[in-house]
Amino acid sequence: MDPADIVSIHQLLARYAHVADMEPSELRNELRKEIFSPDGVLDMTEIGLGRLEGLEAMQGFSQASQERQSAAHHMSNLFVYEEGGQTRALSKFFVPVGERWCGGDYEDVLVKGPDGWRIRERVLKPRWGDWPSGR
Repeated sequence: MDPADIVSIHQLLARYAHVADMEPSELRNELRKEIFSPDGVLDMTEIGLGRLEGLEAMQGFSQASQERQSAAHHMSNLFVYEEGGQTRALSKFFVPVGERWCGGDYEDVLVKGPDGWRIRERVLKPRWGDWPSGR
C-alpha cells in the first residue's frame, strides 16, 4: 500500500475515537459522514448492542444511548493491510464505561472514494473488561 494511504487511514481511525466521544449533536452526525461510508456498518453484536447499518441507524443509536457512552475512547496498535482484495485495519481499544474499563479489537473494512478513506464496516470484538451488557 501507498504510505500516504496508510497515514490517511490512521488519521481516519483516530478521528473516529474523537467523534465517538462527542455529545450527540448535528456536528457529530456531520463528522460521522466523514468517517463511515453511506452504507457503513457498526457491528456491536458481541456486546449485545446489535448491528447498525447506515448513518441514520448510527445517529439514532447515538442519541438513544447517550447515558452508556464513554467520554474517552482510546485506540492503539493500528495495523493496516490488504486481504482478499479489501483494505482492512485492526486496532486495539479501551474505554471507561462508568466505573468499569473495557477493551478489545476493532476489525475494519475500508473503502477509498472521491472524498478519501471511509470505514465501510467496523466490528467490535470485546476481549477484556467488565462490559455493561451482552457479555
